[in-house]
Amino acid sequence: MTRILAFDISASPGVAVIEIKKNMPRLLYADSIKTDNKVVDSQRFAYVEAFAIKAIHEHRPFDHVIREHFIKGSSKRSTQLVFGSWAMIDSALGRYGYSVNAEITPSSVKKIVGGNGGAEKDEVADGVRRILKLPDDYSFKSNDASDAAAIALAWAFQEGLIKQED
Repeated sequence: MTRILAFDISASPGVAVIEIKKNMPRLLYADSIKTDNKVVDSQRFAYVEAFAIKAIHEHRPFDHVIREHFIKGSSKRSTQLVFGSWAMIDSALGRYGYSVNAEITPSSVKKIVGGNGGAEKDEVADGVRRILKLPDDYSFKSNDASDAAAIALAWAFQEGLIKQED
């Protein structure tokens, strides 16, 4: 059995926990938060850290911690917000003895889970539902939550923990 904790990191991050037994993935947890751009960054980042601490504390242990690879946002401000959230999630992980041990590119996630490297958010969410055998009407809290699940699944496919469907 393998347990994966995955983060879709932004100023409003998503998290997912996927368990894989005998090549079969199962969604244990998916959630997200929306931070308020009307408050100061320190409050937004504290909320992100608290969100990550809650997820880690309630759903540990993990064998792998994965995040989407990120280098630069569309603006200086968006890059600052992602890296601020990134630091808070790293801090939360460190409190429990974890660190991110792998990253995966957005285009890889879209290709593996959504069917093509330019897949839209709804195509990725549909891919997550299909891979996890969730009902078509299963609703994720947000795109950030389904993206976090997609990150875990795409990485698991890449690593051979899940085999491609026939």
